[in-house]
Order: sequence, then structure tokens, then C-alpha cells
Amino acid sequence: MTKTAKKHPLTLPFIIGVVLGIIAKLVDVPYITSELPVFDDIMGRFGIWVWAAALISVRSKTAHLAAARSFLFFAGMLTAYYSYTVIFLNFFPKSQIILWGGIGMATPLCGFLFWQVHKENYYTDFISSIPFILFFTEWYLTVFTAWNWNAKDKLLLLIAYICFSISLLAVIPTNRKRLFSLIYGVLLSIALTGLILAEVIVNPYELLLNV
Repeated sequence: MTKTAKKHPLTLPFIIGVVLGIIAKLVDVPYITSELPVFDDIMGRFGIWVWAAALISVRSKTAHLAAARSFLFFAGMLTAYYSYTVIFLNFFPKSQIILWGGIGMATPLCGFLFWQVHKENYYTDFISSIPFILFFTEWYLTVFTAWNWNAKDKLLLLIAYICFSISLLAVIPTNRKRLFSLIYGVLLSIALTGLILAEVIVNPYELLLNV
């Protein structure tokens, strides 16, 4: 960790969450993202938040600190995002607040589990692959099931998810774990996408985003 992160192990994730929450709300305004609507799609989906929480978790010194920092990051993000919505837009999205509040309450467990990638157990290879499963599945389902996406936006979203993947791989310990994380992520995302497209299971991304 950097010196700043060591001095402020709990306040820094909260501040980062607040900043990203405000940015996410600002890019939700049509006239701001009229030229590049992909920014709204990046901030409005799960990938960027899972990426940020995973980075915070794996860069924490202990599993318990990872749990606390993950929770504070989401607490800051959700507080800023919905405070802006209620105060400045006079809108109270009850169902979305309940949904994301529930997700936020689960983040300590997610942070605790993802920190386990530091351990040399084979089950942690699967844990470390979970963000990549989400990245690849969400990207494919987003760009190939939406009728109004142009080639530029598809490419920009792909670049964003590639950047998420590379930066997360860089902080995962050991080359072996990086390799297996990526392999499992690709294979399981293909399987999951196939099941969703075959309508064997519902599309969780579409379901949750339409709450």
C-alpha cells in the first residue's frame, strides 16, 4: 500500500467512494454524456464497482481490514449518489436504494472473501476469477443484447473492461493465480453467458438494473 493508504486505511476508501458516487450521478445526466453515452453505461453497471472493491480488498493488509474498507467504499459511494438524487433532483428511488443498500450490506463478506486470494489454496483461484466472470459476461450481454449500441461505444466499453482486468490481474499475487483466475474467468463467463442466452437462467444484470 502507499503511504497515504497506510495512514488512512479506512477514510480513504470512503472518500474515494464519495467521489465516484458523485461522478456516477453526474454522468447519468443526458446532456453531459450525449457525445459519449458509454460513460453512463460504465458507471451504471456492476463492473466498475466490483473492480474498485476488489482492488481495495486485495490491497488491504488483513482480511478484516478488507471487509471494513470494502463496506466504507460502498457506503461512501451510495451515500453520495443517492444524497445527490434526493437533495438536488427531488427524487427518491426507493426500490433502487433498497437494492443497492442490500448489496452494500453484503460487501464486508465479499471483501473478506476476495482477500483470501493471498492464500495459496486452490479454491482461492475460483474466488479471484469472480470479477473476471462478471467483466466478460456483463460486457458481452451489454453490447450484444442492446439494439442501439454503435461500434465505437462497444469498443470503448471493451477497452474499459480490459483495463479493469489488467489492473486487477496486476495486484493478484503469483503468476499461477493470475493465470488460473483468467482461465476460470473466461470459461465460466462463456458458460454463464450461454445459459443466459438460452434462457435457462434469467439475465441477472438486466433484472437488477431494471429494479
